[in-house]
Amino acid sequence: MAVTALEIKSRLPFAGGMEFGGVGAYQQLDGTVHFAVDPDDSANSSITDLKLAPRDDAGLVHFTSDFRILCPAQPESGNGRILLDVLNRGRIRALSYFNRAPDTALNEPLEAGNGFLMRQGYTVVWCGWQHDVPQTPGLMRINVPGAMASGVPVTGKLSFGFQPDADSPMQELADRLHVPYQTNDVNDANAVLSVQEHADAPLQAIPRGKWSFARQEGGQQVPDSSHIYMSEGFQAGKVYRLVYTTTGAPVIGLGFLATRDLVSYLRYDTNQEGNPCAGNIERAYTFGASQSGGYLRRFLYLAANLDETDRTV
Repeated sequence: MAVTALEIKSRLPFAGGMEFGGVGAYQQLDGTVHFAVDPDDSANSSITDLKLAPRDDAGLVHFTSDFRILCPAQPESGNGRILLDVLNRGRIRALSYFNRAPDTALNEPLEAGNGFLMRQGYTVVWCGWQHDVPQTPGLMRINVPGAMASGVPVTGKLSFGFQPDADSPMQELADRLHVPYQTNDVNDANAVLSVQEHADAPLQAIPRGKWSFARQEGGQQVPDSSHIYMSEGFQAGKVYRLVYTTTGAPVIGLGFLATRDLVSYLRYDTNQEGNPCAGNIERAYTFGASQSGGYLRRFLYLAANLDETDRTV
């Protein structure tokens, strides 16, 4: 089975033990789910570079994800349905969309809002799928291995694009404080930065001498493998693209298998296998908007809605 362990680190009453109609109280489970998948299984064949990831003695690739589950304290009182809320940059969305709950600060107790999902008896599930989510308490992420070539991490060219909202002399090599892919050499003469007036305009190369791998600190320019700096400034609205060399290719497609296999586990596995929802789930639905909606389109395109034993997730 793809889920090798569901490590529950915290089990708390949800919303202070509030009762939700005939369903009753809910509990919140938080922890880490451990996976092991077979790169040679046809159900996993669409995951790029999975066959280049390190394997154990049985030929399996291991990875972990953060998870959170809101479920009825009396499981038999639920409606037998899972709602998987696909995380957006490590953040939950379903409670604000379905329960009209206010957004809470990271790592603060969740708000139940009007309790719609709970009154209906849904088991609400979140699973980390994005590898570059910042290491910030309250955000959920996945931890995946990197692709290897001849026993060493893969090195290659990477293309990074950005479109500033405001004029700035500095840009991190990531979006919204996510974990960046660092350049191998801050003095790389072969790195190329280009700019477009808009997405459909011709590319114009920016001379290498006009920008550098650096950040601004205390009014000074400091070499930095995670930032680029240009004294003329990056202009708001223009589209920039940087091509540079980096080492490390996380097998990020495992994020599709994480959500697939956690929901499959909750639907089909037993109490003896550590499943807190065993015998109480008949159907599973999923929801995504913005980045999460794009994730679900790709999930379907990759035929990831069938698990390794060909069961519908």
